[in-house]
Amino acid sequence: MINDARRVRMLDVANSLGVSRATVSLVMRGSPLVSATTRESVLAEADRLGYVYNQAAASLRTQRNDVVGLVMPDIVNPLVAEISLGAQEVLNELGYFAAIVNTAENVETQQRLFRTLVQQRVAGVIVIPVLRTASADVAELARSQVPLVVLTRAFPDSGVPFVGTDDTLIGRMGGEHLVEVHGCREVAYFGGNALATPRVSREGSFRETVVAAGASYDKMWSQPFDAGIVDAYRAASALLEKGPPPRGILCHSDNVAFGLLKALQLKGYTPQDCAVVGIDDLLQSQLWTPSVSSIAVQPTEIGRVCARVLLTEIGTPPNGPTTPPPPTLHPRTSCGCNPTNPSL
Repeated sequence: MINDARRVRMLDVANSLGVSRATVSLVMRGSPLVSATTRESVLAEADRLGYVYNQAAASLRTQRNDVVGLVMPDIVNPLVAEISLGAQEVLNELGYFAAIVNTAENVETQQRLFRTLVQQRVAGVIVIPVLRTASADVAELARSQVPLVVLTRAFPDSGVPFVGTDDTLIGRMGGEHLVEVHGCREVAYFGGNALATPRVSREGSFRETVVAAGASYDKMWSQPFDAGIVDAYRAASALLEKGPPPRGILCHSDNVAFGLLKALQLKGYTPQDCAVVGIDDLLQSQLWTPSVSSIAVQPTEIGRVCARVLLTEIGTPPNGPTTPPPPTLHPRTSCGCNPTNPSL
């Protein structure tokens, strides 16, 4: 071991092994760009010499640390949770730490969090913007030179990378399934905030699809509301007091479908009376009663894709796809389908 009074430096480790200082730096930052053999040798030599990696000093030199901010509007939402898990998985593989913060759908809270993350010199930010976020707010964060990726809610004029599902296709798939497979002649799109871009695209293509097929579009059951399970239950319960539901309903999310199905059950309606299809295909959707037919968007994989896009912006592109998988419909009991061996 080096026995003088000074602190062991990264250069000392590099010189002792006959490798470059850059190689030692890559190992200390957990980069996948070095081989397992080199990593083991560097870590063993660093331990022998008593070298301790100073993350704070590294952040000052690079003006960045290894923290990525995940700015989420509702961390208890199952969809948000699955997206966050996927992003964390990819970030962790490359040595980044994900800090999840909750905006509670509040613009002022979101802006304060943005400023704090910039001040902390985070490596990057992944954000699902709150509903009333303006393009200027996103552009302002982008001008801070912090790599940024926007998820699910697009801002075409901001110039910021966006990751999201094909919402137009989702609406069309839901309409075709209810009308063509189940013969529904009266349908509705249930739930979702009127300001949410996914609702605008999904509801629009759903309505066009069913009307073109000759089905009746129930405007009363298609009024927007916040996409929570309790909101859906209350909205459905109030509507059922006025009369029976339409024959087929595409829900804005599985969370909305859960609330709707509870209200239908309490009034004695079955999937044969009202075919229900959700969107997202959350992990618990198949285990619900009845099991929820759903258009899968693979939220965990969307999170992985978002992390890969951000890491590419940061300058450390990982392996793996950088576009989300296409949506797929998984028919189950809630719409009247009865697959013999549905898979989780």
